[in-house]
Amino acid sequence: MIRQKFDALPAAVRLLLVLLLAALLTAVRHNGSAYLTGVWDTGSQTLVYGRMHQMEQGQTAPGGFLGVYTADWSDDENRVLFRDDVPTDAADFHPYTHQTGLQGWLLGSVNKLLRHFLPAGTARETALYALNSTLFYAAELLVILAVWREFGALPAAFWLAAVLTAPWLQRGMKDLYWVMWTWLLPLLAVLALCRATRARGKTPRWCWPLVGLATLLRCMCGFEFITTFLILCEIPLCYAVSKAYFVEKSPQDARLWLGRAVGAGISALGGVAAALGLWFAQECVCFGSAAGAWQNMTQAITDRVSLTDNAVRDVTVPQVLAQYFLENTEPLLQFGPVAVTARGLLVFGLAVGAVCIALAVWRGVAARLVPLGVVWVLGIAAPASWMVLSKAHAAIHTHLVPMLWHFAFVPVSCMLLPVLAQTLIRGRKKDLVASH
Repeated sequence: MIRQKFDALPAAVRLLLVLLLAALLTAVRHNGSAYLTGVWDTGSQTLVYGRMHQMEQGQTAPGGFLGVYTADWSDDENRVLFRDDVPTDAADFHPYTHQTGLQGWLLGSVNKLLRHFLPAGTARETALYALNSTLFYAAELLVILAVWREFGALPAAFWLAAVLTAPWLQRGMKDLYWVMWTWLLPLLAVLALCRATRARGKTPRWCWPLVGLATLLRCMCGFEFITTFLILCEIPLCYAVSKAYFVEKSPQDARLWLGRAVGAGISALGGVAAALGLWFAQECVCFGSAAGAWQNMTQAITDRVSLTDNAVRDVTVPQVLAQYFLENTEPLLQFGPVAVTARGLLVFGLAVGAVCIALAVWRGVAARLVPLGVVWVLGIAAPASWMVLSKAHAAIHTHLVPMLWHFAFVPVSCMLLPVLAQTLIRGRKKDLVASH
C-alpha cells in the first residue's frame, strides 16, 4: 500500500523524497565526516584536491586532467593546499593523464560555488563529502525501490541493511576520486529501461542512449572496475529473461528480454567507446600529438589489465581469486561484534542455496529458483570479473578491491534470503491449496 501511494506521486516529488531521505541517512550516519567513519583511499583523492585547487586559482593546463602540485601523486600535501588556500604556481601542476577526470571538474565547479557560502576549506571539504554520500544513498535508494517493486518490502529492507552495515561503503561513499554513486548509474539506467518497458509493453527508444550516457559518465570518472559495473547493469535484464522462460513459461517474452539485454550491452559498450574517444581527445590536447596520446593511453590500459601484465608476473588469476574469496578477512558486513567476510558469506550462500534447491525440487517448484540463481551468480561474477581481467591491479590494490563485493555480491546475497523464503513458502501454500 505504501509503495503504491509512493508510485502515485509525481516523479519530481518522488525524487525529492529520495534525496531528502538520502541526506538524512548521510547526517545520521555521519558520512560527511572523514573523522567519524574514516576514508577509503586518501592517496587517490589528492588528485581531485589538486584539480579543485587549480580551478579555485583560475589556473589551467592542457587537457583539463586531474593532478597534483607535488612530486608524489599521493602526497596529502595537496589536500592541505586546498584546505588552507595556499597560493601555488601554475607551472607546478602535474596532470594525471590516466583518466578523463570528470569528477575533478564537477566537484571543482561545486567547490567554487560553495566558496561563496563556506570560505573555510575544511567546511567545503565536509560539504563535498556530504554531497557525494547523499548522491550514493540516493542511487542505492532508487535501486532498493526497484527491489521493493519486484520482490516486496522485506527484501528491500535487507538490501538497505546491507548498505548501512557495510564498513567499506560507510568509508568509501564519500570518496571524491572514486565517486561511487557513478558506479550505479548504468544499473539505474537499465532499471529505468525495465520499468518503462513493463509500463508500455515495449522499450522506448530513449532508453538506449540513456544506458550509453550513464556508462559514459561512469567511465569519464575512471575506467577501473569496468567489467563490474557492465555486468551489474545486465543483472536485471538477465533476471527478466530467465523469469520469462522458466517461471512464466513464455519463450517469446524471454527472446524479447534477451534482445533488450543485448541492446543494453551494446549501448553500454557504446558509452565506453565514447568515453575512450573523449579521453583520447584530451590526451591529444595535452601531449600535442596523436602518437603521444596513443602511447600514454595504451600504457595506462595495459598497466591495469592482465593481458600484458609486467607488474606481478608471479601472480596467477586463481591466486588473486583465492586472495579475495578466501584469504581476505576484512569484514564486508558488521553487526556489532559479528563480522561477515567474503568467505563466510560465500559459504553461507552456497549452503542456503543447496537447502533451497533440495526443498524446491521436492516440492516441484525448482524452476522458480532459476532467476534468483542467475541473479546470485552474476552478483558474484560482477566483482570477480575485474579480479580476472586485471589481476595486476587487483593483487596490489588490496585497499581498493574489497569494495567490489558490494557491487553486487553482498546486497544481492542479503536480499535473496527473504526472497527465497517467500518463494518456498508460496510454493508450500500452493501445494496445500491443491491438496484440498
